[in-house]
Amino acid sequence: MATTTDEVTIGRELPQLVKDVSQRRIDAYSGVRPRYIHSDESWARAKGFRTCLAQGMMSTAYVSEMMTRFVGAGFVKGGKLSMSFIKPVYAGDRLTVHGVIKDRHPEGGATRVVVEVWCENQDGEKTAVGTASGLLPG
Repeated sequence: MATTTDEVTIGRELPQLVKDVSQRRIDAYSGVRPRYIHSDESWARAKGFRTCLAQGMMSTAYVSEMMTRFVGAGFVKGGKLSMSFIKPVYAGDRLTVHGVIKDRHPEGGATRVVVEVWCENQDGEKTAVGTASGLLPG
């Protein structure tokens, strides 16, 4: 169920979303091919990584899921998202997606809710940071 404008207060934390990033999930997202840091572990290690990497866009998809749960169709139809990937996400990591409301303002008969978003791995290290927004009716 989407949030109402009455529930949108600056500083409010969104419900966290936790995702286990398995190699199977990475393979389904990226496809499997040789000499590919996302699916070929020996290749990923040869390139200096400890194991296969998740695609950065997987983190973006998780942020999108959190925002869609929060504002509903107002993210799907009018959402905005800007992300920076600052640390690799590896197969076997557990990501927690966070969001805190930073602003709200009227826009075309709706209310745009601006959220600071970030992903953290199981060690509490930020892997991605950004801003997302969506529209709530009224």
